[in-house]
Amino acid sequence: MGQRALKGMVTITEKYEKRVEKLTEALDVDAVVITDPINVFYFTGCFIEPHERLLALLIDVKTKDTALMYPALDQEIVNENATVTNQLPHNDGEDPFDRLFEHLDQFQSEDIGIEGGHMTYDRYQRLLGNYTADQIDSVDKAINVLRGRKDENDKEKLQEAVDITEKALADLVNGPVSGKTEKEIADFLLQKVKEYGAVDVSFGPLVLAGENSALPHGESGDTAVEPGDFLLIDFGVVTKDRYVSDMTRTFIIGEPTEEQEAIYKAVLKANEAGIKQSRIGEQMNTLDEVARAEIMDDGYGEYFTHRIGHGLGIGLHEQPSLDAQNTDKLEKGHVITIEPGVYKAGFGGVRIEDMLYIGDTTDVLTSFPKDLESITIEV
Repeated sequence: MGQRALKGMVTITEKYEKRVEKLTEALDVDAVVITDPINVFYFTGCFIEPHERLLALLIDVKTKDTALMYPALDQEIVNENATVTNQLPHNDGEDPFDRLFEHLDQFQSEDIGIEGGHMTYDRYQRLLGNYTADQIDSVDKAINVLRGRKDENDKEKLQEAVDITEKALADLVNGPVSGKTEKEIADFLLQKVKEYGAVDVSFGPLVLAGENSALPHGESGDTAVEPGDFLLIDFGVVTKDRYVSDMTRTFIIGEPTEEQEAIYKAVLKANEAGIKQSRIGEQMNTLDEVARAEIMDDGYGEYFTHRIGHGLGIGLHEQPSLDAQNTDKLEKGHVITIEPGVYKAGFGGVRIEDMLYIGDTTDVLTSFPKDLESITIEV
């Protein structure tokens, strides 16, 4: 494929070659077999959804040579996008493992690394036909660490995803909302993000009205938005470059009650405290601690039931995990969410979620208003 230039005159090909090189420097195996389509994309620029067929990126750790094994029906996608040394298509009915083993033999690989969190049991058993269990190691941690650090180009691509998300949400709240069902709102958002250039949503959209908003992972249904409701909307997009966004805003339909206002302000303070704590060198668990302390001080601690946030990039949930047990430190290039919530069964819930880029200074990529006045929608 042609070498399209990036900022600083780095070509697309060089971008992926550098990722492969960084991975091999972190490993103590002879070869790597990568099967997660998102990770194959991360190291090659080629995204294929293989379904039940085998997709595998093979990397010779010593030479940095790469080979992509893929269903032959995806040949055009590979020709257009894949930055690999060798192409290994396989047709339906063929046993792709014969060719996989043949190529690994060319790498002279005695020890191989696989994605333990993705490799299926059946495929692992096939590997055991040529390797012993002691010769197979997991490389998940090394890949996760590498994917966790983004550069300025990644930041720009992620900002694009955020912008699309916010445009769609603005279109929604600038029109009538009361009376629409959760599913109607979700369908509206899906249509809008595609109009603005997204290829898909990263999940959802999750639209929960009234008491349903107390379900952190509920499902949009036929419940209609009514005056007096909380309206929780959590969604994101996938851009043409496969970068994702993740944002939550909770609206109040009509004049807030005293308790609605109290819950909302508690979550907003927690969100702002978490963002303020998000700096290079801070222990990740302290982000959860300072946010949770705000909610606990306001008497809603028992209703905050999940971690403060997570990493994301070309996947919706990447490293790092911002949970209460993680004592690792934030590093330059981490992209994270800050998303505290209060979920009171039988009443409703509030979550406020922003995306942040950790640089020399911290940039909040999300700019959609979240003050009480802005999220109150007139009936």
